[in-house]
Amino acid sequence: MFPALRHWLIAGQAAFVLSLAAISSRPIPFSFVRPMTAAMLLWVVGLTYFLVRSVIRSPGRPLSSMIAHCREERATIARAFEWALILGLAVALHGWAKTMIPHVTSYWADPLLANLDHAIFGRDAWRLFRSELLGPVYAKAYVCWFFITFGVMGVLAFSKRDHSTLFNGFLVAWIGGGTVGQYVLPSAGPMFFERIGHGPRFEQLLATNDPSYGRVADYLWKFHEAGGAGLGTGISAMPSMHVAMAVWTALAARALWKPLTIPAIAYALVIYGASVSSGWHYATDGLVGLLVTLGAYRLCAAWSDRSVSQRAAPLASQVA
Repeated sequence: MFPALRHWLIAGQAAFVLSLAAISSRPIPFSFVRPMTAAMLLWVVGLTYFLVRSVIRSPGRPLSSMIAHCREERATIARAFEWALILGLAVALHGWAKTMIPHVTSYWADPLLANLDHAIFGRDAWRLFRSELLGPVYAKAYVCWFFITFGVMGVLAFSKRDHSTLFNGFLVAWIGGGTVGQYVLPSAGPMFFERIGHGPRFEQLLATNDPSYGRVADYLWKFHEAGGAGLGTGISAMPSMHVAMAVWTALAARALWKPLTIPAIAYALVIYGASVSSGWHYATDGLVGLLVTLGAYRLCAAWSDRSVSQRAAPLASQVA
């Protein structure tokens, strides 16, 4: 029934981004094309697997089997399509908001977050997370989060079970923690600490970093200086959405198949370690990302339970 929670969330995100455009002289820099195309491709891949599976089950009548299966599961297919549209739009709007940070405010929170890390850990946190053994694992895992998280989303979307609580939790974390939350403590992270004018505090981190991180940082900085936007551009550290989405993936993995919980948690811990050791984030960025995701999921679970109770109350009264 419209408007559902997901519709309110995406509408609120759009209103927030448009309000940023209203107070900034810079036009909205990003387009819908890439995020929406990626979301639709994800849906097409899921639909293809869905149809191929029906053919395998009835090899003697492939076409009639596909048609019958589509009719039988049209609600699942339509729901998956809607989620693909909403998630693609959410990613696009987030990209707009992220690239507009330096045009609306400044990265004033970096010294505060760096000092907070030092107060908690007794030193700059990246030094504690560096590991020659895990370094190569960090570098590879950190660039795989998109495929892992959105691949899990594809599986959930085409499941016969309704995983709206998980998807709504993703949207609350992505929009509330990411799109809006990044403006609470706007920061660029240790990777860009000196480039944004806060001094050479993390000079040794950059000098000993994996070269792949430096290439990505140069790519992001090029667009930052030019005032443009491209795929994955925008600089924002607090909260860490890499960690937030890795935690969400662990929750989703548990919902899909409980034995996946342990490896999914291990994956989230690797993402957290990579985010700090590489200098993309302060340690507190990931901790906030963790809390945002867990809080979002609990909030949406409570919302779902309340909705079920409200729908059940009239039926109970009729039976009584």
